[in-house]
Amino acid sequence: AYMKHETSERLYKESAHILTTMLVTVPLSLIGATIQTLIIYSFAELPYEFLPTILGWTLLLFFMFDALFQCVAAVAPDGEQAMTMATPWLVVFMLFNGLIVTKATAPVYLRWVFEISPTSYAMQAIFLTMTEDAGGENNPLIKNCGYLHGHDLKGIVVIISMTVVLRVLQVLALKFLNNIQK
Repeated sequence: AYMKHETSERLYKESAHILTTMLVTVPLSLIGATIQTLIIYSFAELPYEFLPTILGWTLLLFFMFDALFQCVAAVAPDGEQAMTMATPWLVVFMLFNGLIVTKATAPVYLRWVFEISPTSYAMQAIFLTMTEDAGGENNPLIKNCGYLHGHDLKGIVVIISMTVVLRVLQVLALKFLNNIQK
């Protein structure tokens, strides 16, 4: 809201706000997310061999969800509406992660959600990495979740694509929506 008032007064352009967000806010948030992940990982006392997978997917999800929330904040006229608009996306991606709602338990008409759910790809990659020595795809838990090997690259492409699209939409929303009328 402040940015729209300041740009309406021609104190700076939207591009200056976007640039500072990308060069200052996002890196600082990334550092915080990395530190938080490392602290949680150390408390979990997991073997070091899983750290690259967990950290990599966690940071990929950070970038995607940061883009989602920044996009919603740019579209919404105020903070309350932004929270209301972001909640359905968050709930869907959290529910359709392969553990809460699995591919086997999801109704047929909702199985497509797994194809675009970033949390599903991340959970699948992390889960399969951590259970490699526990029977592979014959493990009953892996079968129940519907996780399959060989989808990591697809998941990375989906998450990066979603991030880029959301960032573009964020820039367009900042430029063209909710302008202050004088």
